Amino acid sequence: GEIDEAIEIIRRENPFPGICGRVCPHPCEDNCEAGKMGKPIAIRALKRFAADYELEHGINPPSPETRHAEKVAIIGAGPAGLSAAYFLRLKGYACTVFEELPTPGGMLAVGIPAYRLPRPILDQEIDYIRAMGVEIRCNTSLGRDFTLDDLREQDYKAFFLATGAHKPLRLEIPGENHPDVIPGVQFLRDTNLGNPVKLGKRVAVIGGGNVAFDSARSAIRGDAEEVFILY
Repeated sequence: GEIDEAIEIIRRENPFPGICGRVCPHPCEDNCEAGKMGKPIAIRALKRFAADYELEHGINPPSPETRHAEKVAIIGAGPAGLSAAYFLRLKGYACTVFEELPTPGGMLAVGIPAYRLPRPILDQEIDYIRAMGVEIRCNTSLGRDFTLDDLREQDYKAFFLATGAHKPLRLEIPGENHPDVIPGVQFLRDTNLGNPVKLGKRVAVIGGGNVAFDSARSAIRGDAEEVFILY
């Protein structure tokens, strides 16, 4: 029943309780000591409940004072970059996050479909970090719009590079360069950003992991009439 205290404890180590409460595969529960005598502690569901309670009753993020003169530049607004900003802000550092895409969140925003991670939940977690005093600049790409030397001239003293792993793996098989072959990561990114994706009526998805199933389910929600998973 001590929900406010639970949220405070969770946020000491995890800036994304609402997100992890929905999409984490919770391997800790497989190794939970309580599970040896009965059911493991349902840590994912508990975090989700606490985060949803926080969302319903309003969030009160901390407002740390800026105690250090050194500014930190974070390249990438995915889970790693936003986590770095969260913990650095708690320590009193001024942080600016630079993001190439039009929206922050990284793979949380452009990799995981909204039916698995509702956008209001994602927005809440990111807005929480913003409210702590973190500036996020989107549509701003390292190497295109600025360089590290440019940031040094703006008195940034430290840099955290969190550009993510958005390049798809190649199969190295004949025909994969055909224009009708779309890498799953690219397909999910375009779908989540609302970019038009032309699919045929019959779609084959090669693979059997999270990206494959998210791609298959997104294709069904799109124009495809039949979707096959080949694994």
